[in-house]
Amino acid sequence: MCSPEVAKAVQDRIAREGRPALSRRNFLKLGGAAAAGLAVAQLGLTARRAAARSSEGALPAVIDLSYVYATSVPTYTPGEEPARSTVVTVQDNGFYIQKWELFEHSGTHMDFPAHFIADGTTVDNYDASLLVGPSVVIDIKAKAAENADAMLEAADIEAWEAANGEIPDGAIVLMNSGWGQYWNDVAAFRNADAGGVMHFPGFSGEAIQWLLDNRNINGIGVDTLSLDPGNSATFDAHYTILGAEKYGLENVANLDELAAHPGALVVVGVNRWEAGSGGPGRVLALVL
Repeated sequence: MCSPEVAKAVQDRIAREGRPALSRRNFLKLGGAAAAGLAVAQLGLTARRAAARSSEGALPAVIDLSYVYATSVPTYTPGEEPARSTVVTVQDNGFYIQKWELFEHSGTHMDFPAHFIADGTTVDNYDASLLVGPSVVIDIKAKAAENADAMLEAADIEAWEAANGEIPDGAIVLMNSGWGQYWNDVAAFRNADAGGVMHFPGFSGEAIQWLLDNRNINGIGVDTLSLDPGNSATFDAHYTILGAEKYGLENVANLDELAAHPGALVVVGVNRWEAGSGGPGRVLALVL
């Protein structure tokens, strides 16, 4: 609703009727009977919702696995930070709109096959049924605390299964390295050395190949800037998972909370960017 015609229509109406505001006076203009009717309708809706929840059980709790998308988010390459500006305001134009300039791979975001694979599937053509799956959170925080270049290895997957059972079909396997503690410190999150090489954990290509060979997963995710460790120059994790026509999630938040709810259903909420190689989005987990 940002076309010039809409803007003009809104401004013309404000000129005729004044700026809309929610106030007791405007509410009373509805008339006593109408206002009472609205109140009764709202109470009825609330009662029906309560009855539905009572008969069907409580609605699932939701864990937000996404960071706030802001101009200050850490990015893989300096200078790729998002930028935003205000186009119109409620005060001046009657409604509020921002303009964003961004790279597809920033903030909590998704990598799809086309990101690394020629003729790989793009976001707009990706099978939506694969964007939902049970969560598997594999903890490598102890390794990461000792070595920033630590990788989630096949042995970590086997250890997780020994303790929790086999990874279910359609799972989204998430690495929890504890790196989220640095999110609000861009320099610490990137952890670049004097030569500009970054150091943070990621998946090994071998671990992903093990998953592809032995389990039927939908995708993987990390709490860092890249599926690969920061010092990688070969990007084995990217090539392996994306080459299998699966996706990866980067900068995933709140994995400690998610780990307390094994099997919570992850929903990858990514926009259908035309010909997109990925994109920022909202990743949620439903605790069923």
